[in-house]
Amino acid sequence: MRERDLWLAARLVELAESADADDDQAVGMEQIAAAMAELLAPAEVGLLLTDSVSRTVVGSTRRARDLVALVAPHLDGADAELPALTQPVVNQSTEMAAACWPNFAAAARSAGFGAVSLLPLRRREQTVGVIGVLSPGPRTLTAADIQLAEIFARAVGVAISHQHELRERTRAAQQLQQALDTRVLIEQAKGATSARLGVSPDTAFDLLRSYARRTSRPLADIARETMSGELPVHELVAPGQVRHARPAR
Repeated sequence: MRERDLWLAARLVELAESADADDDQAVGMEQIAAAMAELLAPAEVGLLLTDSVSRTVVGSTRRARDLVALVAPHLDGADAELPALTQPVVNQSTEMAAACWPNFAAAARSAGFGAVSLLPLRRREQTVGVIGVLSPGPRTLTAADIQLAEIFARAVGVAISHQHELRERTRAAQQLQQALDTRVLIEQAKGATSARLGVSPDTAFDLLRSYARRTSRPLADIARETMSGELPVHELVAPGQVRHARPAR
């Protein structure tokens, strides 16, 4: 038992480190599935992570991956006639599992698995994924297997949550930086247009914005082309829009 405890401790450290890294999510999940299969051998393990826009499914084997993908509709109760998967299901025979998850259970039974365990991955109050453990023949998980697997599943849920939050913070920072860069570019183009045409900065901004609207193009693109000289500033002026603008120098 001590050897398995050391194994679990090592995997938990790896998860903690991965939570602070912006690595490829699918690769990290494949490593988790392989680690769980190692822990619970000879079981096969599939791991499903889903959100409102995407779904990632991996497995220690291809068939484990394909089987666990069938659990996706049950994570959020999308099928009103079948129960949502919110609590661990441990050592459920494939025959018994058919009452709750008929497609998954039938496919698992056809693949030669006698028992299944499904461990939900939670992010705060939301189920965001599941670890599926598929046991061959009549074999079931021992009490020690279950305890270690549930600890690992909770740690996986925390790691996924932290990595998700890291990605969200990174994305927000990138969007903010992009917005700031765009604003600086527009201000620079406004100043250059004001100087070249001899108009006020507000009038210069109106010219840039009106041209963007007339051509159905982003204002940032117009500003960039104005600064580079690709778009001569006198072309910004529509007939009758500015009466006393000086020619561009």
